[in-house]
Amino acid sequence: MASMSPRSREELLRILLDTATDIAALDDVEDVLQAIVRRTRSLLGTDMAYISFTDLENAETYIRQSDGVTTHGYRTLRQPLHTGVLGEIATGVAPAQTSDYLADDALSHVPRIDEIVRAEGVRAIMGVPLTVGGRALGALVVAERHTRTFTPDEVSDVDSLGRHAAVALDKSMRFAELSRTADDLAQEKDRGAAQLDLISRMVSLDGELIDAVIHAPDVARILDIGARALSSDLELRGRDGTVIATTARTPIPAGDEVGVSARGEVLGALVASQLREPAERSLLERVAAHVALALVVRRAQDEADLRLQTEVLGDLLDRPDAPREHLERWLRRWGIAPGAPLRVVVLDPGTGDRDERVRVLRALGGVVMAAHDDHLCFATPDSDWIARAEQLFRSHGWELRAGVAGPIDDVGGLADAHARAQLAYGSLSALSRAGVVDAADLGMLSALLDLAGRGGIPGSMTAQIDPLLDYDEGHGTALARTAFLYLESDGSVERVALALRVHRNTVRQRLERIGRVLGAGWDASPRRLEIHLALHLARVTSGDSAPVSTRR
Repeated sequence: MASMSPRSREELLRILLDTATDIAALDDVEDVLQAIVRRTRSLLGTDMAYISFTDLENAETYIRQSDGVTTHGYRTLRQPLHTGVLGEIATGVAPAQTSDYLADDALSHVPRIDEIVRAEGVRAIMGVPLTVGGRALGALVVAERHTRTFTPDEVSDVDSLGRHAAVALDKSMRFAELSRTADDLAQEKDRGAAQLDLISRMVSLDGELIDAVIHAPDVARILDIGARALSSDLELRGRDGTVIATTARTPIPAGDEVGVSARGEVLGALVASQLREPAERSLLERVAAHVALALVVRRAQDEADLRLQTEVLGDLLDRPDAPREHLERWLRRWGIAPGAPLRVVVLDPGTGDRDERVRVLRALGGVVMAAHDDHLCFATPDSDWIARAEQLFRSHGWELRAGVAGPIDDVGGLADAHARAQLAYGSLSALSRAGVVDAADLGMLSALLDLAGRGGIPGSMTAQIDPLLDYDEGHGTALARTAFLYLESDGSVERVALALRVHRNTVRQRLERIGRVLGAGWDASPRRLEIHLALHLARVTSGDSAPVSTRR
């Protein structure tokens, strides 16, 4: 299957939200499981789909619910962990697949399992682990009765559905567990009404929180729900201690704190200004778990949107002849009005936390972004966007290197503007310098610097003026600067004299000396262009206003 188009990617997000809504309305575990496997099978159009539960105590995983499976043996299959495809996935480490199970010698086979697989006629298998809070619940798997290699996008799609499935499954299991616990507590009067009340509050809180995550993964809304349940202000802090979201009017100096993490990744910490009783810490932990889930879901949505922007902007750059309506429709999706003058920015994301830099840049808004191998490309109608990006990078202590082109009034010119911005960016890379350079300021020089930067600045590019540079170095003169200004001013002795603050006769004497060093005709075609460009290159690579030797 080919990579999904932008339209089908939107459809996937709709399916995921519809699925989440459907299964969120179900409380019975078996109903939730059946809804998940049917949705998964329908999404990929496979012969079958099934969910397994992991039994760590017995080191095996067993199929709990299936759709499309025909044999009793397969429906009740119990697979030892670390064997086959299902046994590997159910450990919770990573997705796995095989295009032909019985013929795959790389797998750890169990003879009795192979017989069950052969009886069902299964060949291709692919699945993803179901994990919540670092706990391996089981696996969500699809299978075919013919060979098939699932694409990375298909694996990603099942993984996205699996994330929702794991949350819904965890919610259903916890709901059932808490309900059983509540029933037990009701029968055990000696344990007191206080604990029963806490359990009831947890069930109610879980319901509100899971609804908030599924319908709108908004961290601020989750904190509001938690603050009401705990009668305490809540503050979410990032890994570096910065406040991401809070319900308090002023920073919370200290308080009860729990970690916020997902799949072993520490995302931050949740702090409560006060807890009325120690037992409420369990409620705070539930809020933290749903905050982590909201952050993961929001990150997944951001990644999906970034993939879509990369596809769309890549299409705009690769197809400058595409219909205008097609181009403008996609730009309008991200708040860019038709006909708005666009600037193209090619930017180096730098080393370190690339994802963090992408996040803060996208937070500036008003851009379409594409991620390439060594740079990021932005299209924006905001004339102040690059200035705000510079300020943002400075505030984080990051070095900014960017090339800018535009503005352009026609979206059909995006590809050309991108090429010019990339040349300007390449000129900074060639010079190993930071900053922002406009392609219009460099002109053809940007192409020369970008080309030279691919293998360093070769001495041959300034060979025409080397005698002049050597003369300046040996005699302490500024003939190279005089020559540059003379060519820049279209041969005006008067303008050169004003720029250098010398008499016109002094300029004429210097020009005669330049002619003796470089030879007659240095300021006439065809040598004029080559010498002019060489002086330009020497001036820029020197980092000074006057050109000096660039030879190593």
